[in-house]
Amino acid sequence: MTFNKPDNLAVSQDARTVRVDARIPIHIKNNLVMAAALSGRTQTDFLITAVNEAAQKVIAEHNLINLCLEDQKALAQALLDENTPPDGQRWDRLRKAMRRHSKEVDSR
Repeated sequence: MTFNKPDNLAVSQDARTVRVDARIPIHIKNNLVMAAALSGRTQTDFLITAVNEAAQKVIAEHNLINLCLEDQKALAQALLDENTPPDGQRWDRLRKAMRRHSKEVDSR
């Protein structure tokens, strides 16, 4: 299988890092320079940290939405099957869904 890297990513000599280029408005660059200086970090460090935090937040929100949908499906299925005795597997899925939901709600 071949992986074609996007044009905007250039792999550096060190395969553990990549270069990302972006054109940004001057006011955003000015904010970056000021924020990095105020926090005592380089612009690169500030940018990497900010982008990573934003990415992790989006991923966590996406996962939370997916978990909530899975939990809703599991609960709906358990409620719809009220006339048939639930087997152990169905109860296990419902318990796991409730635990995941509790962890996600508590972590907010």
